[in-house]
Amino acid sequence: MLENKNLIRKINEILERFNLSIDVHIEAKCPLNRNIGGKYNAGDHSITLYLEEIQSQCRWMFPEEDVLLEYALVIFAHEAGHATDPYLQKLVELYDDTEDELKKRKIELLVEVQAWKIARALVRELPEKFFNKIKRISLEHHYEAVSARMENAGVA
Repeated sequence: MLENKNLIRKINEILERFNLSIDVHIEAKCPLNRNIGGKYNAGDHSITLYLEEIQSQCRWMFPEEDVLLEYALVIFAHEAGHATDPYLQKLVELYDDTEDELKKRKIELLVEVQAWKIARALVRELPEKFFNKIKRISLEHHYEAVSARMENAGVA
C-alpha cells in the first residue's frame, strides 16, 4: 500500500529541488475508466496521480518487488516532464493543425519521448534499469501506433 504522506513528501522534494510550480492532486481512481497512472492538465497546469492505477501497473511490472513509491515517483516525473516541456505547446499546435494520421502518431510519440527525457533528470537517483523498463513499456503503444500507420500508408 502506498503511503500518501511519503509520496507527497517526495513529490514536494522534487518540486522544490527543481523549482517547479505545478499543482499536484492525488486521487484514488481515474474517472476516465482507463489504466493511466497520471495526467497532466495544461489548462490549469496541474498533475493528477491515480493511486489504484499506479498500484495495479506497479504490481504488473514488478510483481516481486516493493517499489511502489519509486514507481509512483516515476509516473509523477513523467507528468512533470509534460508540464515542463518547452516544446509541448508547439507540438500540440502542430498536432491540431495536421490531418495526416501518421504525422499525428509521430507527434504523440515525440511528446511522450520528450516527457520521458525530462522525467529522467527529475528522478536521476532511481536505478536506470528500473526507470527504463517503465519508460519502454509506456512508449511501446506509441511506437506500435506509428508503425501501424506506416504499414497502412505503405511506408514500411
